[in-house]
Amino acid sequence: MAEKISKRKPWVLVTNDDGVDSPALVPLLRELSGLTEVRAVVPASECSWTSKIVSRFTPLEVGNVQIDGFEIWTLSGYPADCTNIGIHNLFDTRPTLVVSGINIGTNAGLAYTLSSGTVGAAVEGMLCNVPSAAFSLQLKAEDYARWRRCRDLSSREDLWEGPAAVTREIAAELLAGGLPQGASLLSVNMPPDTTRQTPRCLTRVADTRYGAVFSRSTPAGRFEHKFSGLLPAAKDGHGDMAALERGEVAITPIRFSLDVEPVEADRRRFERNC
Repeated sequence: MAEKISKRKPWVLVTNDDGVDSPALVPLLRELSGLTEVRAVVPASECSWTSKIVSRFTPLEVGNVQIDGFEIWTLSGYPADCTNIGIHNLFDTRPTLVVSGINIGTNAGLAYTLSSGTVGAAVEGMLCNVPSAAFSLQLKAEDYARWRRCRDLSSREDLWEGPAAVTREIAAELLAGGLPQGASLLSVNMPPDTTRQTPRCLTRVADTRYGAVFSRSTPAGRFEHKFSGLLPAAKDGHGDMAALERGEVAITPIRFSLDVEPVEADRRRFERNC
């Protein structure tokens, strides 16, 4: 079976969590299509902060649109849905690589990494046994505020050329040599104004937390999303957030090995008759 797969024409599945109208989508498809065949399956609308949620009780509708010469499949579901359906249901062969992004905003640090729909789509690819990588671009404060306020970055078309080119180069490396040794997937965070010349470094996920993500909007108890900000757990000069602060592209190999080796004191606390 492995021999048959290796002889198939390689192609890249692109998805995101910002939806089909993301201004990063077409520049990314344009770059990756110069590398190999590309097929895009994306949410019909924005699905940020949805992590790896998978639709279970609601049937999903698939649409098809043409944007700047690219055929794009849209799904009335979440980013992980797009990855799974793109891998298993829409096409005759499995992709060689899943590229999720380019996310509008950073996904550096543990809190964002675990919450991100962009990263969640890559996790789904990993669980489907396809090498996967998530790409995110940190915006300047005024650009991100404009995006959240009116969902319009048309005045900043220059934002995407450099990040899309960097994504292509990293994707080419993944196609040629695979993921870094021991990695389950890759998360890449790029600083504002990223170009091909921006320094790149391998990093680790900074340990971050956050406080309230909701605010009471009515006395009766209605709550709306209002993010209070990240809380770094410790100063970490070698993590992905520190790399962004230095103006570097943070390339973070992520390994899903979630258990810890119990110490003897904890064995005495919890185990019985083992």
